Amino acid sequence: MKYVLLLSFLLPLLCRASDDSAILDELNFARTRPQEYAAILDVTMSTIPWADQRCVAEAEAFLRRQHPLPPLQSATGLVMSARDQAADQAASGEIGHRGSDGASPWARMARWGQWTGRAGEAISYGYSDARSIVSTLIVDQGVPNHGHRHNIFCRDFRVAGSACAPHPRYGAMCVIDFAGGFVEKGEKVAMVADAWRAIGEY
Repeated sequence: MKYVLLLSFLLPLLCRASDDSAILDELNFARTRPQEYAAILDVTMSTIPWADQRCVAEAEAFLRRQHPLPPLQSATGLVMSARDQAADQAASGEIGHRGSDGASPWARMARWGQWTGRAGEAISYGYSDARSIVSTLIVDQGVPNHGHRHNIFCRDFRVAGSACAPHPRYGAMCVIDFAGGFVEKGEKVAMVADAWRAIGEY
């Protein structure tokens, strides 16, 4: 628990508060205007040398078929759970959804409150701008079940929170946590949010 609280106060040094709004705006662009986003995805992925054009074409076809979804709302507790994982991997250089303490995304979310309905997580490595992060997660190259894409376009998800940080191996990373709803643990959330505000990072 001391480790978690220490990370919480160190997170502003690694993760900027503005990242969450930029990521959320981009996610909501894709969710609410998927047909328009297909053209944006094509342009964005054309700048990424490793992109498999067959995967890009499949993702564009998916977007053209996709019905618009309601925008996601920001949930402070999910921002915090995302920041836990971003700070952890910024220090460790590891990848994946489990923390260095073995915690799953759902366990990390539970530190900050209780989600309702369903919950999920997407993590991007190697990109620091919102458009590249969201576009590559939608293409989801190398992920057979397109789990990251499904999270972005899950109609059961109504709230989200994200955190971006430097990564020792890939340069940058971004964690996005999703849920149907989220009820924060008031006192703990307020304590950390007040610390962020005190140093101008929230």
